[in-house]
Amino acid sequence: MDEFLNQLTQSIPALRRYAYALVRDSSTADDLVQDCLERGLNKRAQWQGEGNLKSWLYRILSNTHLNHYRSNKRNPLTQSSEITENLAMSPQLQNPANQLDRIYLTDLDKAIAELPEEQKQVLLLITLEGLSYKEVAQIIQIPPGTVMSRLSRARETLRKRMDSSNTTADPSSSTSHIRRIK
Repeated sequence: MDEFLNQLTQSIPALRRYAYALVRDSSTADDLVQDCLERGLNKRAQWQGEGNLKSWLYRILSNTHLNHYRSNKRNPLTQSSEITENLAMSPQLQNPANQLDRIYLTDLDKAIAELPEEQKQVLLLITLEGLSYKEVAQIIQIPPGTVMSRLSRARETLRKRMDSSNTTADPSSSTSHIRRIK
Protein backbone atom coordinates (compact mmCIF):
# COMPACT_ATOMS: atom_id res chain seq x y z
CA MET A 1 0.00 0.00 0.00
CA ASP A 2 1.47 3.39 -0.88
CA GLU A 3 2.26 5.92 1.86
CA PHE A 4 -0.60 8.29 0.94
CA LEU A 5 -3.27 5.58 1.33
CA ASN A 6 -1.63 4.31 4.51
CA GLN A 7 -1.71 7.78 6.13
CA LEU A 8 -5.23 8.35 4.83
CA THR A 9 -6.43 5.11 6.42
CA GLN A 10 -4.74 5.94 9.72
CA SER A 11 -6.44 9.36 9.79
CA ILE A 12 -10.00 8.01 9.56
CA PRO A 13 -10.65 7.58 13.34
CA ALA A 14 -9.46 11.13 14.10
CA LEU A 15 -11.49 12.54 11.21
CA ARG A 16 -14.58 10.70 12.42
CA ARG A 17 -14.12 11.93 15.99
CA TYR A 18 -13.79 15.53 14.78
CA ALA A 19 -16.75 15.20 12.38
CA TYR A 20 -18.95 13.77 15.14
CA ALA A 21 -17.96 16.58 17.49
CA LEU A 22 -18.96 19.09 14.80
CA VAL A 23 -22.30 17.60 13.78
CA ARG A 24 -23.27 15.46 16.81
CA ASP A 25 -24.87 12.73 14.73
CA SER A 26 -23.06 9.53 13.78
CA SER A 27 -24.64 9.01 10.36
CA THR A 28 -24.08 12.64 9.35
CA ALA A 29 -20.51 12.43 10.66
CA ASP A 30 -19.93 9.29 8.58
CA ASP A 31 -21.27 11.09 5.50
CA LEU A 32 -19.02 14.06 6.20
CA VAL A 33 -15.95 11.84 6.59
CA GLN A 34 -16.86 9.93 3.44
CA ASP A 35 -17.14 13.22 1.50
CA CYS A 36 -13.80 14.30 2.95
CA LEU A 37 -12.07 11.06 1.98
CA GLU A 38 -13.60 11.13 -1.49
CA ARG A 39 -12.40 14.70 -2.07
CA GLY A 40 -9.01 13.82 -0.64
CA LEU A 41 -8.62 10.91 -3.03
CA ASN A 42 -9.86 12.97 -5.99
CA LYS A 43 -7.45 15.80 -5.15
CA ARG A 44 -4.56 13.54 -4.26
CA ALA A 45 -2.37 15.24 -6.85
CA GLN A 46 -2.75 18.57 -5.00
CA TRP A 47 -1.09 17.21 -1.89
CA GLN A 48 2.62 17.78 -2.36
CA GLY A 49 3.67 15.24 0.23
CA GLU A 50 4.94 17.98 2.52
CA GLY A 51 3.71 18.27 6.06
CA ASN A 52 1.05 16.22 7.73
CA LEU A 53 -1.63 14.56 5.59
CA LYS A 54 -4.01 14.60 8.55
CA SER A 55 -3.91 18.43 8.66
CA TRP A 56 -4.70 18.53 4.94
CA LEU A 57 -7.65 16.18 5.52
CA TYR A 58 -8.87 18.28 8.47
CA ARG A 59 -8.92 21.29 6.14
CA ILE A 60 -10.99 19.36 3.58
CA LEU A 61 -13.35 18.14 6.31
CA SER A 62 -13.72 21.64 7.79
CA ASN A 63 -14.41 23.18 4.39
CA THR A 64 -16.89 20.44 3.54
CA HIS A 65 -18.71 20.97 6.84
CA LEU A 66 -18.87 24.74 6.32
CA ASN A 67 -20.15 24.25 2.76
CA HIS A 68 -22.95 21.98 4.06
CA TYR A 69 -23.70 24.46 6.84
CA ARG A 70 -23.85 27.46 4.53
CA SER A 71 -25.91 25.71 1.87
CA ASN A 72 -28.78 25.06 4.29
CA LYS A 73 -30.82 27.87 5.82
CA ARG A 74 -31.18 25.86 9.00
CA ASN A 75 -28.25 23.78 10.08
CA PRO A 76 -29.46 20.16 9.89
CA LEU A 77 -26.02 18.96 10.91
CA THR A 78 -26.57 19.99 14.53
CA GLN A 79 -30.23 19.03 14.82
CA SER A 80 -29.56 15.71 16.54
CA SER A 81 -27.79 15.71 19.88
CA GLU A 82 -27.38 12.11 20.87
CA ILE A 83 -25.18 12.53 23.90
CA THR A 84 -25.23 8.83 24.70
CA GLU A 85 -23.78 8.03 21.27
CA ASN A 86 -20.56 6.03 21.55
CA LEU A 87 -17.61 8.19 20.63
CA ALA A 88 -13.95 7.32 20.79
CA MET A 89 -13.42 9.20 24.02
CA SER A 90 -12.11 8.25 27.42
CA PRO A 91 -14.22 5.81 29.44
CA GLN A 92 -14.79 8.39 32.21
CA LEU A 93 -16.65 10.65 29.80
CA GLN A 94 -18.73 7.79 28.37
CA ASN A 95 -19.95 6.69 31.81
CA PRO A 96 -19.95 9.60 34.24
CA ALA A 97 -19.63 8.60 37.88
CA ASN A 98 -22.84 10.26 38.98
CA GLN A 99 -25.85 12.23 37.83
CA LEU A 100 -24.20 15.62 38.44
CA ASP A 101 -21.36 14.69 36.10
CA ARG A 102 -23.86 13.59 33.46
CA ILE A 103 -25.81 16.84 33.81
CA TYR A 104 -22.60 18.86 33.59
CA LEU A 105 -21.51 17.01 30.43
CA THR A 106 -24.95 17.46 28.91
CA ASP A 107 -24.83 21.20 29.60
CA LEU A 108 -21.30 21.42 28.20
CA ASP A 109 -22.34 19.52 25.09
CA LYS A 110 -25.25 21.92 24.53
CA ALA A 111 -23.04 24.96 25.13
CA ILE A 112 -20.46 23.76 22.59
CA ALA A 113 -23.22 23.09 20.05
CA GLU A 114 -24.46 26.67 20.44
CA LEU A 115 -21.06 28.23 19.68
CA PRO A 116 -20.61 29.93 16.31
CA GLU A 117 -19.16 27.48 13.76
CA GLU A 118 -15.82 29.31 13.51
CA GLN A 119 -15.30 29.17 17.27
CA LYS A 120 -16.51 25.58 17.51
CA GLN A 121 -14.05 24.43 14.82
CA VAL A 122 -11.08 26.06 16.53
CA LEU A 123 -12.10 24.79 19.97
CA LEU A 124 -12.55 21.21 18.77
CA LEU A 125 -9.36 21.09 16.71
CA ILE A 126 -7.28 22.34 19.63
CA THR A 127 -8.96 20.62 22.57
CA LEU A 128 -10.32 17.42 21.04
CA GLU A 129 -7.66 16.75 18.42
CA GLY A 130 -4.73 18.32 20.27
CA LEU A 131 -3.47 20.37 17.34
CA SER A 132 -1.26 23.42 17.76
CA TYR A 133 -2.37 26.96 16.99
CA LYS A 134 -0.15 26.94 13.92
CA GLU A 135 -1.65 23.70 12.60
CA VAL A 136 -5.20 24.99 13.16
CA ALA A 137 -4.30 28.24 11.41
CA GLN A 138 -3.08 26.26 8.39
CA ILE A 139 -6.14 24.00 8.36
CA ILE A 140 -8.69 26.81 8.56
CA GLN A 141 -6.47 29.19 6.59
CA ILE A 142 -6.54 32.07 9.05
CA PRO A 143 -3.74 33.86 10.95
CA PRO A 144 -2.57 32.27 14.23
CA GLY A 145 -3.71 35.38 16.12
CA THR A 146 -7.25 34.82 14.87
CA VAL A 147 -7.06 31.20 16.08
CA MET A 148 -6.07 32.39 19.56
CA SER A 149 -8.82 35.02 19.54
CA ARG A 150 -11.53 32.56 18.47
CA LEU A 151 -10.35 30.02 21.02
CA SER A 152 -10.36 32.64 23.76
CA ARG A 153 -13.88 33.77 22.85
CA ALA A 154 -15.12 30.17 22.70
CA ARG A 155 -13.63 29.36 26.10
CA GLU A 156 -15.02 32.54 27.65
CA THR A 157 -18.48 31.84 26.22
CA LEU A 158 -18.39 28.28 27.58
CA ARG A 159 -17.12 29.50 30.94
CA LYS A 160 -19.99 32.00 31.24
CA ARG A 161 -22.63 29.49 30.17
CA MET A 162 -21.33 26.80 32.47
CA ASP A 163 -21.02 29.24 35.39
CA SER A 164 -24.61 30.36 34.89
CA SER A 165 -25.84 26.77 34.69
CA ASN A 166 -23.80 25.85 37.78
CA THR A 167 -25.17 28.72 39.85
CA THR A 168 -28.73 27.82 38.93
CA ALA A 169 -28.16 24.16 39.74
CA ASP A 170 -25.92 24.65 42.77
CA PRO A 171 -25.78 28.15 44.24
CA SER A 172 -22.91 27.25 46.57
CA SER A 173 -20.66 26.44 43.62
CA SER A 174 -18.64 29.43 42.46
CA THR A 175 -15.68 27.77 40.75
CA SER A 176 -15.45 27.17 37.04
CA HIS A 177 -15.01 23.61 35.82
CA ILE A 178 -13.37 24.65 32.56
CA ARG A 179 -9.62 25.00 32.81
CA ARG A 180 -7.15 26.36 30.32
CA ILE A 181 -4.92 23.77 28.69
CA LYS A 182 -2.77 25.97 26.48
